[in-house]
Amino acid sequence: MRTIYREASRGVPLADIPHVWRTDHSLRGPFNRKGGVKQGYLFRVDEVFFERFIERFGHRFSDAPVVLSAEAKDSAPDLLRRLLGREITTLKGGRSRIIDIRPPYVLVATERSPKGEQILIADVEVALEDLRARGRVQIHPTEVGDYSAFIEALLLTLPGVEAIDGTPPVIAVRFPAVSGASTSSGEALTYEGDLNRPVTAAQRREQSALRQLLFGAADTAACALCGKIYPIRFLIAAHIKMRSLCSDEERRDLANIAMPACQFGCDALYEAGYISVDSNGVIVSSAVEENSALSERLKSLTGRLCLSFSDDSRRYFQWHLSTRFRD
Repeated sequence: MRTIYREASRGVPLADIPHVWRTDHSLRGPFNRKGGVKQGYLFRVDEVFFERFIERFGHRFSDAPVVLSAEAKDSAPDLLRRLLGREITTLKGGRSRIIDIRPPYVLVATERSPKGEQILIADVEVALEDLRARGRVQIHPTEVGDYSAFIEALLLTLPGVEAIDGTPPVIAVRFPAVSGASTSSGEALTYEGDLNRPVTAAQRREQSALRQLLFGAADTAACALCGKIYPIRFLIAAHIKMRSLCSDEERRDLANIAMPACQFGCDALYEAGYISVDSNGVIVSSAVEENSALSERLKSLTGRLCLSFSDDSRRYFQWHLSTRFRD
């Protein structure tokens, strides 16, 4: 059997390999019944062990397989749209927020520049391509551009990545365990720390008043996007423009927040930018893989008139179309 040998940049002590991985392994592999190491030159490891090992230690080997989450495969504009309005944090605690996307730039508000700084979307794309190709990105201006702290915070939002200590720091792929892996041994989720944490959240105080204005005493109402009638408990009083990026005046404007959207897909598709509303009030949709469930759902909505479109709401829909829509 031909093999390729690569030396690890840093060794992997036996104690660093979880005991359950070793005892759950086939006895034809490198470990004995007690999880100790067998003496020998070459042993085959099973697929589950390989995936776990690469997930945790793969960054120590050159040219190790890169296993990416779906989010890491997004284009830079799509990733930025998904994070629009969200606060993201660097390793050192620096905070920033994406407030607008106008190619070729993304506008990012920071503590030092609350009105926003323009960052080239191309710099984000280069970092993503590096992560996809090598499984790691060095966070330094020479590698990712002048706004390396923002790039760092952005990459840290991706599932399955971790920061590797060093100067400069490195963001590397560390993908979660493969779905379908055997759990017959009774192995539980491995996570250090308290599974619960206290959260302080701001409550949207206008929500109950808005629902009263939209639905009154009605038991059912129509989704503004698909047009189907549902009990009002399944309808969201949705903002046309993202609430987190609205001024106080816009948050109170009924023309902006008077869109009932159902929880059976329409609200999520609009929020994620897969559907939007053009200047004539017609629903448009993103191009996705044909013959998929998502494609069929989008086709069923494309070309419909949005029931919440009006001259007053037009400017809010235009914001969504130009900023949020995955064209």
